[in-house]
Formats: sequence, C-alpha cells, structure tokens
Amino acid sequence: MKILGGLSTLDIGEIKLNIVSGLIYSKERLFRGYVQFDTERILEVQEGEPPQDSISKGLIIPLLANCHTHIGDACLRGKIGNELSLEEVVRPPNGLKYQLLSQCKDEEISNGMRSAMDEMRRFGVGRFIDFREGGIRGLSQLKSAMTDRPLSSSIILTRPKELTYSKQEVETLLAESDGIGASAMRDWKFDDLLCLAEHAYRKKKIFALHASEGRREELENILDLRPDFLIHMSNASADDIQICVEEDIPIVVCPRSNARFGLKTDIARMIDLGVNVCLGTDNAMLNSLSVLDEMRAAYSSRFNSRPLTPAEILRLAVDNSRKVLKDKTIIGIEPGAPCEFMVIRAGSDDSPERILSDEFSYSIDLLCSNNKIWWSPLERC
Repeated sequence: MKILGGLSTLDIGEIKLNIVSGLIYSKERLFRGYVQFDTERILEVQEGEPPQDSISKGLIIPLLANCHTHIGDACLRGKIGNELSLEEVVRPPNGLKYQLLSQCKDEEISNGMRSAMDEMRRFGVGRFIDFREGGIRGLSQLKSAMTDRPLSSSIILTRPKELTYSKQEVETLLAESDGIGASAMRDWKFDDLLCLAEHAYRKKKIFALHASEGRREELENILDLRPDFLIHMSNASADDIQICVEEDIPIVVCPRSNARFGLKTDIARMIDLGVNVCLGTDNAMLNSLSVLDEMRAAYSSRFNSRPLTPAEILRLAVDNSRKVLKDKTIIGIEPGAPCEFMVIRAGSDDSPERILSDEFSYSIDLLCSNNKIWWSPLERC
C-alpha cells in the first residue's frame, strides 16, 4: 500500500476478492445489497446481505460526471474576491480571470490543471467536459497536463484565442479536440459564431455554448447554431426551457457558481418541464471540482420551485450525463461493468438524504477507478 495525493491506494490485482455493501444506486434504481468485484470488472450485484465481510459499507454509486469545467483557471484559486460581478470576473476578453491568466506561465497553468484533475479523482469524478480557452496554446497546456492524469473519460471543447473565426486555427483545434465550447453569444459577432458552429458540425464534433447566464438571450438565435447542449440558462424563460425540451437540447447547470453571482437557477422547473439536466462545477478558480458538492447545492437550493428528491439529484450527476458525453452505454453498477464506483457515508449513515444534506458532512470511504482502490480520509462539510 502507498499514499498518492493524500489517498491510500491498493492495486485491485493485489487482492482476489472484494465486496462492498450498502445502498446501491444503479440505472435509476436504489436498493440495498452488495457488489463483488475483482481486478477489472464487477462480478456480482445482489440484493440482501453479503456472503462475507465487506471492505467498505455506505451509499454505492457510479463515478460521477462533471459536465462543465474550466480547469485552466485552477491556478487562480483564492485570487478572485467575492465583491466582483460575473462580467467583471469571467467575461472575455477583459474579465479579471483573463487578465490574471495572461500573467501566468504555461507550466503554472498546466500544473493547476493537474491539481484540478487530481481533485476530481479524489471526489469520485470519472468523466468531465472542459471548456478549454486560449486557442491552440490553451489546448497544448491541457494536453500537457493530461499526459499522466488519467480519468475514465474526458471531453475537451476548445475555442479560438480571439473572439473571431479563423478557419485555419479552428481546423487545428478540432483536429486535437472533441469540439467547440464557446462563451455566451453576446461575446461574439454572430457570423463568426455561426462559422464556428458549422465548422464543428462538418467535422462531426460537438458544439456547445454558455447561454442566458447573467441575463436572458434570444433563444431563436442560439438555436440557429444547433448546439449539442447549453450551459447555465439561469435567466431563461419557461418558454425557452420548453423549446429546449422540444429540440432535445440538454442543459448543464452549475448551482454553486450561479449562486455565488446571485443567479437564481430553478433546476426543479427544468426537470418538471422535461429537460435533460446535468451538473457541472464551472470555474476551478471559484469552486472545488466536487460534483458531490454540486449535488448538495442543487438539493438544498432555495431557488428551486419545489424540493428535489435524492433520486432526482442522483440522475443529474450520473444518468443524464450520457447525452452530453455522447456515451450510449448505460452507466450502472452491474455484472460485467468496469470497476468505476465509490462508497460514500455521512457518519455511519448511507442514506442519500443525509449525504446530500448540508447539515451533515460526508466522506468518500472507498473509490474504485483505473484498477485501483482508493481509501480517502477526506471529509467535506
């Protein structure tokens, strides 16, 4: 056994049989039982009591998807005050974030990304979607950071260095990434944004953008860009949300980031209208990259028009992500599936209500990923 990044880890191959037990969440169903697994795969999932002692007990869920990150600004964590507005902090090209990043060296930015990916791993994030800024240089910084930081899956969405369309630059970006992740429509000349979207579609890549975050934007113009998914929609109208349902456009919400800037995202309304809603942690300089913390923020948000159930929160973080990740597989804990899951507790309790409540702290007791078992002493409030 060795210590990596503050976590105890053991190669799964060093032990022949493992069993964890408790409340299991798989394929939108919660049931009490146990999971048996070996070096790479889940062998058995059964209801009831395990046949031998468990190495861990708690709420057993698949690794989570972080569907919206900006890990390129992780090196700035702690350097942004709370007194500034959303536009003052993040609006390109002159927001404080961009001013500070322009003073950072490539290695400093890449090291921040490495720390961000380590943080995601510690908190049970197996898949993430990053909106990579800075053009070709920014993409290179992330590629450098990812060489020795494997997660189960990652999607890199790039954008041009400047807020303009350059065919040659975009061709290079799309050759090395999964698509385009643009800032808000109002940051661009519409024709440039349209060229950007069309170029992505010609290459059969993803096109996504921020929408109606700080203020409402005309959805008709956004739909002309044929986005694969939208980020935020905090200030969207009910009609806008309904159109997203009709057009089958998922929405990724970031409740902690939105609340920080006083944006009232009604996740319950989105769910009730039928939107495929996913969770993201947004800017790494402002928040931790824990999707569990994002789940807790969504669960306790006073901006929801009704209380959300634990089952709804689990769907946001696990099942709904398949569409934005372009993942057609069913994400679940079942025989034959990869060992990609974690065990969570709030004290000795494994109830989702307690784990999601901001009245209690939670701990990740065990995390299984990349053929390793991770034991974590870390607790979050």
